[in-house]
Amino acid sequence: MAKKTSGRGGFLVAGLGFGVAVGVLAGALVIAPATHSGGEALTGSRAELEQAQREAEISEAQAKTADAVVAELGRASIEGVLADRPVLLVRTADARNEDADAVSDLLRKAKATDAGRITLTGKFTAQDGADELKTIVTNTLPAGAQLSEDHLDPGTHFGEALGSALMLARDSGKSQASEEERATLLETLAQAGFVQYEKETIRPAQVMVVVSGGSEGAGEEGFSAQVVSNFVQAVQTRGNGVVLAGLVGSAADTGAIGLTRQAVPAGERGVSTVDSVDRDFGRIATVLAAREQLDGDSGAYGAAASAEAATPPVPKKES
Repeated sequence: MAKKTSGRGGFLVAGLGFGVAVGVLAGALVIAPATHSGGEALTGSRAELEQAQREAEISEAQAKTADAVVAELGRASIEGVLADRPVLLVRTADARNEDADAVSDLLRKAKATDAGRITLTGKFTAQDGADELKTIVTNTLPAGAQLSEDHLDPGTHFGEALGSALMLARDSGKSQASEEERATLLETLAQAGFVQYEKETIRPAQVMVVVSGGSEGAGEEGFSAQVVSNFVQAVQTRGNGVVLAGLVGSAADTGAIGLTRQAVPAGERGVSTVDSVDRDFGRIATVLAAREQLDGDSGAYGAAASAEAATPPVPKKES
């Protein structure tokens, strides 16, 4: 993982204004929800409760204002950072349209080459579709690709298959599958209801950016989160890098981001995660994390307690 030099938000150097704005925003996001939830549990007077609610409203207003500043300053910091790098955007069924669209817009701002957009349907993360998914993957696996014998879950095998079909090889930068093999895998998955995409728009990518939602908890949601986490970790083994971006709720121990963060041993490179993709600073962090992956590093970003910093450092632009 990336080695961080300071706490959440403060170490970002994209101009002093950007660093301060991100620091204020990340702090407000952490404080505001805690203050509000604590207000409901207060046993004091009505005046104390009203004061706590006012403080929560002020914190939320500060967060929105800081986010607007970050959006203004941050766009300049990402311009061209992914120039000529093919990036594939994948969204899960619980991802919000506005988050996926905003990340897509910023990838264009970063001059990334559009490698296509794929939607993973609810069937992909459903328990009753697991056996069918594994069968399809086994029957349509690109020639030469290998599936893990130690991890037999559908998320891992799907990630290995999709990574082999859609990611450029890390060392050579060459495609790992033929165009026909990619088409066969994607068309079979689409016909079975696991994915949606526009035909003839998907090409091999150096980085995959996965935009998810905020699923957490036990039962079906817990299973779904584990499938997504296993999927992105498996793709990571087949290409230059993966970024998983979602909502703060997903950073809980049982959420997809939380599970992914727990799976990366200290000091090792893994999937980069961003837990605040509904905020401008989180969306900018997602783009910077994609660049960081290309540079051979990774990190955990956002406003949750498990994040290492608000955003990755902004790469220095060549003079």
